[in-house]
Amino acid sequence: MSVPRAALLAFMAILPVAGALMAEELAVEAAPLLRVPDLSPLLTSEEVSKEFATWAERVKKIIAGGKAETAASLAKAREALGPRLPQVTVITLYSLFPVDAPNIRPDDNARAEELKNLPRFHDFPILGEVKIDDPASANRWVDFLRDQIIPGGFFACDFMPRHGFRLSTGIGDIDFLMCYSCDQLAYLGSPKLKSKDNPVFPAATKAQINQLFDKLKIQRDIPPQGRE
Repeated sequence: MSVPRAALLAFMAILPVAGALMAEELAVEAAPLLRVPDLSPLLTSEEVSKEFATWAERVKKIIAGGKAETAASLAKAREALGPRLPQVTVITLYSLFPVDAPNIRPDDNARAEELKNLPRFHDFPILGEVKIDDPASANRWVDFLRDQIIPGGFFACDFMPRHGFRLSTGIGDIDFLMCYSCDQLAYLGSPKLKSKDNPVFPAATKAQINQLFDKLKIQRDIPPQGRE
């Protein structure tokens, strides 16, 4: 499982030096992060648990040393993004190529031509996709995303999304792009998210989606070592 670097660092950075320790309050706010998701039938409980264990241990350590302000930040992040994740009829998960990624050599014309001919999701080439059109299964994935919301940091990162989400509802689509390197999200809907809350999906989300793509043999663009 990928280490949740940027988002986890931001999560830990919001722990203030001063303030009364309120582990119980933090435990309540962080409880969804520890909820092992039901992603059946695409992923079995054993597959999910295996990828989820490392993240859960990290969250438990943060809870043990956390402050009240951490709980407040978690709450604000979920309040900002959670309502944007409604009940859906279909969810589509996209494996994307970040078109400005440095791993395309200038002289690699064949690769450039291949990417040029691929369908696009908000201007990013689609390497593969998983469409979950059973509403019960689709909403299990949405519930997982809704649980896995933490406050992110503001890092200097070239936005290189390798994951995309399309939530299809009865009143239209809601789209997200997720950067592989820093976990930051682009929410493509209305109204816009408040930047001060900066909610993100941590690497627990990334790991489950990558596991699904790999299980279904869907191509992924792997960033250069050290960028995961």
